[in-house]
Formats: sequence, C-alpha cells, structure tokens
Amino acid sequence: MKLQFYIRLFVTFALINGSTLSAQDKPQETLTLEQAIALALENNQALKIEQKRVEISDERNSIGNAGLLPTLSLIGDANYTNNSTDLTIRTFQPNPPVVSFDEDGVASTTLQGVAQLDYTVFAGFSGRYRYRLLQNEKQVASLQQRATINETVLSVSRLFLEIAKLQRREELLRETLEITQERITRIQDKKSFGKATGLDVLNAETDLNRDRTSLDNVLLAKNTLKRDLNFLIGYEAERRYWVSAVYNSMQISSLEEVKQAVRANNPNLLLAQEGVSISENQIGLARSGSLPRIGVFANYGYFYQENDVQQLAEITNVGYTVGGRITMNLFNGGQNKSAIKVAKLEKESIQLEKEQLEDRLVTDAVTQVNRITIIEDQLERERLNLDTFQEAYERTEERFKNGKATNLDVRDAQTALLNAQISVVELQADLMIAHISLRNLIGKI
Repeated sequence: MKLQFYIRLFVTFALINGSTLSAQDKPQETLTLEQAIALALENNQALKIEQKRVEISDERNSIGNAGLLPTLSLIGDANYTNNSTDLTIRTFQPNPPVVSFDEDGVASTTLQGVAQLDYTVFAGFSGRYRYRLLQNEKQVASLQQRATINETVLSVSRLFLEIAKLQRREELLRETLEITQERITRIQDKKSFGKATGLDVLNAETDLNRDRTSLDNVLLAKNTLKRDLNFLIGYEAERRYWVSAVYNSMQISSLEEVKQAVRANNPNLLLAQEGVSISENQIGLARSGSLPRIGVFANYGYFYQENDVQQLAEITNVGYTVGGRITMNLFNGGQNKSAIKVAKLEKESIQLEKEQLEDRLVTDAVTQVNRITIIEDQLERERLNLDTFQEAYERTEERFKNGKATNLDVRDAQTALLNAQISVVELQADLMIAHISLRNLIGKI
C-alpha cells in the first residue's frame, strides 16, 4: 500500500527550537509524521484485514455469482439390481391370457450420461438486484477501507503531536533544570559572602526538586504515548526515537464549502448512503418473489438398460432434449408481502440514521472550524505574551545577578516564561490536530 495513493500530507512536523538534550540523552533515530503514517498504513493489522475484505468483494462481484449466466452440468449414473421376480404379463390372447415368470437372480443394468445446460431467462429481475447488491458489497468494502485509513492517519497524527508536545515540554524542563542548578550555585556563592541565607538555598533546591518531578511526569506520559504509537506503526514497544516537527500555517475553506465537502466526501456518510442503496435493492429483490420465473434447459445424453426377464430386454437411447418451465408463486403465506414491507421499513430506518449522521458530521465540522479560529487567536496572543515574558525574565535575571531581585522573583519570572513557551507549543500542536480532524471530516486526509 503506497502512502501517496491514500494521503497527501499537508504538514511536516519538526521542532521549533534546537534540542537542549545532550547527545547521549537524545535517540539517534528521528521519526517524521509522514514516516509514522507510512509505517501505519504498511503494518497496521486492521488495514490488512480491510484490504482482504476488498479483495474478497472484488472476487464476488460478477454476474455469474448473481445467477445471470447459464450453468452447464455433466450428470452420470450407473445402477445394477439383482432381485427375485414374480412377473405376470397379459398376452391379450384367449389362450393363454397371461404368462407368468417366477425367477430368482433376475439382473438389470442401467447406464446413463447427460450433458445439461440450464438457464433462467427471467426470475422477476432478482438476478439484476443480486448483482447490484454485490456491487454494493464491493463499494462498502472500499469505503470501509477508506474510513479505516482515515481513522488510522488521524490516530497516528494525534499521538505523534501529543508526543511532540511532551517532547518539547521535556526540553524546556531540562533547560529550566540547568538554569535552576546554576542559580543554586550562585546563591551558595552569595551565601559564602553573607549575601544570601540558607533559606534562599533551600527554596532554590525545592524549586529544582519540583522541576525534576515535573520532568518525571512528562517522561512517563511521553513514553506511554510512544508505546501506543509504536503499536500502530508496527515498532517494538520500547523502541526509542526522536519526533521531528515543523508547524506550518494552513488555510481552510469557507464554512459553506466545508459543509458541502462533508456531505460529498466523508467516507462514513458515503457508507450510510450506500446502506440506503442496499435497502432499495433489497426492496426490489423482495418484489421479484411475486413475479413469474421462466427457465429453459437443453441436454444431450446416452441411456442404456439391459433386463433379464422384462419384455424390453435391452434399451439404448442417444440424443438430445430441450424444454422450458414457467412457475409463479400465487400464495406463500404472505411471505413476499412481509419481505417487501420489512425491506421498506429497513430503508426508512437507514435513511433516518444517515440524516442523523450527516447532521452530526456537519456539526462536528463547524465545531472544528470554530475551534481553529479560536486557537489561532489564542496562539497570536500567546506569542505576544511569550515575547513579554522572555524580556521580563531576562531583566529579572540581570537584576538577580546585581542583587536587586530575589530568588523568588527569578523563579516567578522563570515559571511564567516556561508556561508561555509550553502554551505556544501546545497551541501550535492543537491547531494542527484541529486541521487534521477537519480534513478527516471532509474526507481529504
């Protein structure tokens, strides 16, 4: 299964800032979003199962399986009998009027071979509807495969982006740990000169322990998500790698165009529409049971029989036979009527489910469009805040070096900057997830 056949990725995913991890901490293997999706499409077991279903439906989709072609059969049989026979035959003469035989071990041998061609000329259009149902089956298998591919791409993308968010948070926390450790060293130096107290050192060490705990929680969450992603893409559970990401800006269509795209392209909605088509063909198939059936046959065969006692001692026939039959079910306990009514009710039910699904999918698409707009506004504000917090932290750090700010002031500024950095990264990832979710809804992953 080729990646380019199923998806056109509109994003590559890489880190905004350079890595702060040391060479020994950072895995050498790098994984991009495109690579993760390609691996999932190649190795995911659910997709392999769907592919087999598509192949099965392709094989079944033929007019022969719908009963629209003639059948040719070779029929042969042989019989041998050996009986005690008490036989009385009228002579139609006055004397004797009958002749009787009472024999033991009377044998009879019969040999027969026939090549027969049967063809249903008309069966109430049932063959046509059976063929349409086979085409429906093929289309359903294809749409189910497409829906599974879309869900796989969406699941892989979400996991990948959540891992990237945690990975970036890990980087920022490691950077914070280094800065906090350096600050502890400076406070200890100040304490040696009487410019800081033991409480200042304890507060800084407490900050360091909190950062370490936060880092442990991030690593635990990241490794858990990586195991989930590894399962989807066919990697070993504990395989280590570094996700590589770039957040690109993406454009969305107008709200009305999005709604139309959902109705026209969403694979789950198309599956529901195919269900309506299936129910219509089921109605036609049920109606065909009330119509006459016309069939013809032709055969060419050989017949031989040898008898010990019977008047016909030996019979041999070689030749052909042609014939036809017409049948019509006048009454079968109301089964046809019931089947038609049930098929119509099934269609109405499926139509209502399809309309309900359409409303829900369109609503979800509108929600995603609104979510994208909100996240874009939030991201713009957080970027402005990031510049402000960066400048505030640098000034506070400088004042701390000059003895004009306390460790608490620096910690507050550092925490505010860290939260702003994390917020920007997470909003960027959330924006990408929202775009991918929207493209999944409009069937364009």
